Amino acid sequence: DHCAYSAAASGRGHDGRLSKTYVCIFDKKKNTLKLVPSAEKGTVFALDQSVKEYSPAVVNENSTMGGEDNTISASDRVKMLVDSFGSKKKQKVMDSRAANKVNVHSVVGGGNFVPENVKDSAANVDSQEVSYEQARRDFLPPFDADADAPQKVYNAQALMGEAAWNKVSGIVNRRLRDLKEQGGDSGETICEMLVGKGHCPKSIKVLMRDIRPSATGSPYRFKVAFFLYLIMRFYNKIDRRGFLRGKTVDDCINECHLPHETGVRIFDLFTTPIEGKEDGFLLSKQLKTKMYVYCLILFTIASSKDMAVPDITPLYKDLRLDDKQAAMILREAGFLVKKSKKGEIGVTLSTPLVFPPPRRGKRS
Repeated sequence: DHCAYSAAASGRGHDGRLSKTYVCIFDKKKNTLKLVPSAEKGTVFALDQSVKEYSPAVVNENSTMGGEDNTISASDRVKMLVDSFGSKKKQKVMDSRAANKVNVHSVVGGGNFVPENVKDSAANVDSQEVSYEQARRDFLPPFDADADAPQKVYNAQALMGEAAWNKVSGIVNRRLRDLKEQGGDSGETICEMLVGKGHCPKSIKVLMRDIRPSATGSPYRFKVAFFLYLIMRFYNKIDRRGFLRGKTVDDCINECHLPHETGVRIFDLFTTPIEGKEDGFLLSKQLKTKMYVYCLILFTIASSKDMAVPDITPLYKDLRLDDKQAAMILREAGFLVKKSKKGEIGVTLSTPLVFPPPRRGKRS
């Protein structure tokens, strides 16, 4: 790689300049000094620097450009500089970058698609926003973004599915009829009738205890709370190893002691089949987070018709979550989350529904 210098063939002897350059030769024997012009007409020929593939924006008036366009982009200037003075490694990098450029007119069916759509910004769809919306739909339970009331945003029946809803409804309705025949009206009694007197998560006990069976809307709230309990029973069974072994989903449902219809729905929502020699179902990290979302929303639905809960601490502790994780998940679902001075996490859902913007990952 080199930089070439060239001289104008005509010289600059006739340009009218007064400055001339001479070489002085001193003869010691004759003791004389002779002045000799250093170039033709006594003027040094001008040397013009030239770089390969480079056309200067300002051109010497004696230079001939042949009508070429002198406008060069910054990226082209960098490339020419690297081609002339850069190392072989840098030149390969620049060539690689140039090879990766895509001309939209070379794309089949592309044509003027990009320019025409850029002009019409109203019709231009942000692909990133579309993909984030799709990810939200996959992550959250079914929701109505245009709902005019908080209780209409998330529908527990749609979340549970028809078969699971009918099964849970049948179980809860029978227990409510039995309690009514006994003349009772205690949510704590219904809790014992539904989940038994054995181990029951504290959050479920508190939730059902605060529901009065004879109150309007109580059957719906008990059904949501009972389905939440079944999810937590599944979670407590699978969380230790993160998977359950079984040739079929029925084997795993029986191991968790779940009603068949609800078990099918729970395994469909939160597990994936294990591929390999041994059969089973896996609770991945992503699906576990999805399960947390469903549990927190179900708890809110069962707690209050207005979708406002003063404290969700018992639930996120039963799920072995910390308060920051629970708050982040609920905010992603559109909830307003506040922490009191006592450390209680209160949540509220309001309409119109507003989701937080996409979170940017940390720079590494």
